[in-house]
Amino acid sequence: MVVRCEMGMVVNEDVLKICGLEKSFGDARILGGLSLTLQKGERLSILGPGGSGKSTLLKIVMGLIRSDKGSIELLGKDLTLVDRATRSSLLRRVAMAFQLGGLFDFMNVRQNIKFAMENMTDLPPSVMDERVVELLNAVNLPHAASKFPSELSGGMRRRVGIVRAMSTSPELGLFDEPTAGLDPVTSSMVIDMIHRIAEKIGTSCLCVTSSVEVAFTFAKRVAVLRDGQILATGTWDELQAENDPWLRHFLSVRHFSPSQP
Repeated sequence: MVVRCEMGMVVNEDVLKICGLEKSFGDARILGGLSLTLQKGERLSILGPGGSGKSTLLKIVMGLIRSDKGSIELLGKDLTLVDRATRSSLLRRVAMAFQLGGLFDFMNVRQNIKFAMENMTDLPPSVMDERVVELLNAVNLPHAASKFPSELSGGMRRRVGIVRAMSTSPELGLFDEPTAGLDPVTSSMVIDMIHRIAEKIGTSCLCVTSSVEVAFTFAKRVAVLRDGQILATGTWDELQAENDPWLRHFLSVRHFSPSQP
């Protein structure tokens, strides 16, 4: 919910508020009345099996496809009601890290990162160059600036893709399966990297994943998505207390617990 300011006090607001979102492709219903909120400074994971609508949701938030029904309030503005110029301005304050990095093969790492800033910010070239160096240092990849994606490992490509997304200092960062295909050690490193950069920049983060481990490592609050709807939202303990057999099985199938070392 949005909490209003009183007596000059500044309080949290919803960065993203989705109400009754519906989307179908032909006879296939992908999202069926989905609703959720993300507050300023919060990290939220959306957890669900393949085909539950996770990637479709991100594409709608990013403006890549349109919903059939429902509303999306981004930074206090309803994207379904604003004009094209306002919509474009709002989406410039959002960044997305794609699966497998999503880097341009014909650009080196430096060019990939600068491409995002050149198209999403008004920063001068000198500041862009400084930011590239700073961010690559932050993820232990200072030596990779002149390398092309084909010369990088999967984990390195993933880190560069995340750096590219965060280079624009977005107010909302979207992460689509940020650790898919990575080993456990690299996965933990990537999630920790996202946390550190997001906290420094002040980015609110939304992660979609099919991994219980990733969901609860990324965020304390997790929304479970099933058949295009949010089945339940809460912490690990709150979701464990839900009286839903499918949910309990889904959370327990990998024998994961946040309390495990």
